Amino acid sequence: MDNVIRNLRSFIKYWYFRYTLVTELYMVEDWERNFIHIFFIALFFFFFLFNYKVMLPVTQYILGH
Repeated sequence: MDNVIRNLRSFIKYWYFRYTLVTELYMVEDWERNFIHIFFIALFFFFFLFNYKVMLPVTQYILGH
């Protein structure tokens, strides 16, 4: 079980490292990286909320379902 957790942790670290390289977030400081992550999480949450609360009822009204 310990080996599975170690492998999973290594896998996540590897993909997080690749993510920071591709997005070039490895060059910014930790607080800036955290701010960018929080900003994008909030942005995606508001997009989801807008689609769920506004766009879904509008399309249901248009399609008549």
